[in-house]
This record gives sequence, C-alpha cells and structure tokens, in this order.
Amino acid sequence: MKRLLILMAVGCVSIATMAQTIQRVGVYKNNGGEIVFSQPQSEVAVVLRVEQRSFTPGELARYAQKYLGVRASLASRTECEIIAADIVSASQKVAPSVISEPKCVAPSSLPSFRTDGRVMTQEQQASAAADMIFSLRRHRIELITGEAGEYVFGAGLQSALDEIARLESELLALFYGKEHSTIVEHRFEITPTADNRDYVLCRYRDDAGIVPVSDLSGEVVMLHFEPSPANVSYIPVADEKVKVRHVYAVPAQCRCTLLCGLREVADAMLDVYQYGSQVEIAPIK
Repeated sequence: MKRLLILMAVGCVSIATMAQTIQRVGVYKNNGGEIVFSQPQSEVAVVLRVEQRSFTPGELARYAQKYLGVRASLASRTECEIIAADIVSASQKVAPSVISEPKCVAPSSLPSFRTDGRVMTQEQQASAAADMIFSLRRHRIELITGEAGEYVFGAGLQSALDEIARLESELLALFYGKEHSTIVEHRFEITPTADNRDYVLCRYRDDAGIVPVSDLSGEVVMLHFEPSPANVSYIPVADEKVKVRHVYAVPAQCRCTLLCGLREVADAMLDVYQYGSQVEIAPIK
C-alpha cells in the first residue's frame, strides 16, 4: 500500500519535475540514527574563460620604417575577450583551460646579428639586424633553388630552412615586438535565494578583462534565473491509516542566463531548489 501511495504522489507531479530528485525537508532521524535537519538548496557555478592578448613593442621598433620599409607599432597594448562560459552545478567539475604559448619568440640575450664584441649604438644594431634578415632571406632562396649547393636536400634542407625561419622570427621580433595570448579562467559560485533572480558576479573591460564589481568603468556581468512555472501542489494521502507524512522539496527548472552588459554570453537549464515547491507525501523508503 505504501509503495502505491508513493507512485500516486509522484504521478501528481508535472512531467517536467518527474526526472528531478526530491529531498526531504525538516528534522528527522537519518537511517534510524542521528537526528539531522535538511533544507535542500542548490549552488550554481559560473566559469568564465577570458583570452588576454598583450603586445610589447620591439626595442628597435623606431627603426623599422628606415631599415625594413614597414612601420612598426611603438605602443604596448592589452586586449581581452570572453571566449567561453559555463553555467553548471557547483559540484560539477569543469575541465581547466589550456594556457597558450607566446606567439613570437623572445630575442636571446645576445641577438643573432651580433658577430663581434664591438660597441654599437641602437641604430647600428637596427642596421645590422636588418642586414641579417635580408641575408637570411637570400640564403633561403638559394637553398630552395639549389644555388647553395647540390648536396643540400631531404631532411638536411628542411632543418636548414627551419633554422633560418627561427632566426628570422627572432630578428623580426626586435622590430615588430612580441604578442602573447593567454587564457585565464575565473570561477564564481552563487547560492540563490528565493526572492532574488539577478546576481552580479563582476565587471568586464576589453582592456583589462575581469575586474571587481567596484570598478564602475566595466560592464556588469550578471547571472539571471528564470524559473519555469511549477505544477506541484499539496498531495493528500489516500489511505487514512497512514498517519505519518513527510515534506519533500521539489526543485524548479530554471533557465540561467549569463549577461555581460546587454550581451548574452551563455545559458543553461538547471534544477534549483530555492525556486521550487514543497509537497507532503507518505514516507519514501
């Protein structure tokens, strides 16, 4: 009879909530032992992934126009972008992001264009570096066309071309600078309350990424909850002989939307107890 009552009770719950896990509310004995108090609640985690791109100008950037014929940037800059976001239960683990490597090779302590120990001004260094770049390019063409010698072929040829490319990249970084791209992960955890639907997590700026809520120059990053209408009501016990009744919490399905300013970044459907209902049914064993 008790199992029949349970099936009847669950059957009165809407289809949307049948797949949800209900939890008992109140003071009770846990497996006949310790007396515990249960007030089911959900915790939600938001994981933001922000790509930070920083540019550092080359130490010889001012001479790029004169010796390479191309103007180079002289100003440092940082650009940020929210590339991904996850809204999950706080107990759910999210795979960490992989931090990328620098896109340009940093110059060594002794640049490749230095072939002796004589003192050089910065402009002389720029001239020598430019000469080395054009020399490497000439050698690359000679290797490819075969003018460098008929015995350079196969793996040896590829190794020589790779080394020329590495040296050229190192020298060009002295003029055009280096750009680093890094993915930074930020995690926020929220415990919703029944009377609140909006939660400010942080602020965001294109030049600094995630900043504190107190930084009014950034856009507000907010998590909004929109519970689905519940179809759960008091469930009477059919058998008058059943004197014991327990209260159980049924979570509400919520659409969780992450907003950055007016832009929607991510959304997810989660079960949240704080926006749900309570039902009174026969004991569930």
